[in-house]
Amino acid sequence: MTAETPTPDTDGALARARAMIRAGYRGTLQFDEHFRPLRYVVDPATGRLAAPVMVAMLAAAETVLFIPEEAPDALQALVSLEPMDEHDALADRWRIHHGEPEDVRWAIVYLDMAKLNGVVLDGDALMTPNPLADAEPALCKLANRDRDTLRRVAAARGGMEIESPLCVGVDPGGLDVRARFDIVRVPFDEPAETEDRARATIERLLGGSAPGDQASA
Repeated sequence: MTAETPTPDTDGALARARAMIRAGYRGTLQFDEHFRPLRYVVDPATGRLAAPVMVAMLAAAETVLFIPEEAPDALQALVSLEPMDEHDALADRWRIHHGEPEDVRWAIVYLDMAKLNGVVLDGDALMTPNPLADAEPALCKLANRDRDTLRRVAAARGGMEIESPLCVGVDPGGLDVRARFDIVRVPFDEPAETEDRARATIERLLGGSAPGDQASA
């Protein structure tokens, strides 16, 4: 009697990979034989990544993105880079998240395929639109109404003390809070797929509704 080969936990790996992509919006890009840190943002409309890049990255024969860094337990994604106009709204989104870039070229980063802990993942399944995109500005404004509480929440849930926290992004999985040199991820306990649920979750995290706000879970 032969032992059965364990079935890979594809769904679990996919969920972990999606969370890793949004955990700090940073990774290490291997382009040919070179390695360089890469900070990126996620396009709310398509789930693709966008980042400032070097010309050599655009010309490389092979590009691999390690998230958060090159390590055995990293998410390893085979990616394709396509030039992006510097005036694209995603360049502004990147600046809001990370500040002014060192590189002057921009690229859309497509996830072709990825591997996490031996499980192969389809790139299209990792590039998911943000259903809260239209409501994101209002949700960020709500999260930023009480910066002192946001600071405590970021420390407790994101593991970092931030002097001047600013929420710059919201998606069903959590908040993106900008620190001086990093993006701190504040995860939700449960996915918030609708504006009402996201608003209620943020209000819960901050310890109650702001004056004049109404929320329904």
